[in-house]
Amino acid sequence: MSFKLSIVSPSGKIFEDTVDSIAVCGTEGAFEVYGKHTPLISSLKAGRVRVRHAGQETAYEITGGILEVDLEHNVTLLADQAAAV
Repeated sequence: MSFKLSIVSPSGKIFEDTVDSIAVCGTEGAFEVYGKHTPLISSLKAGRVRVRHAGQETAYEITGGILEVDLEHNVTLLADQAAAV
């Protein structure tokens, strides 16, 4: 099951597409989000974000931020800074 993911930094939208999963480093530990994930808000620490979509994996480095899974299971990652690696 896929879901809509947006990665946004102060410089603008970094990524927006339908994805299969996202793996992040939360301040309380690493976790992954898949389709139909329970709504949540988590602070993120600096590290690598892995996004899987269309059989491919894309990675981004962030310096910290916040991840939200809303009631419609859409995911928004607000990054302090983000860059594709």
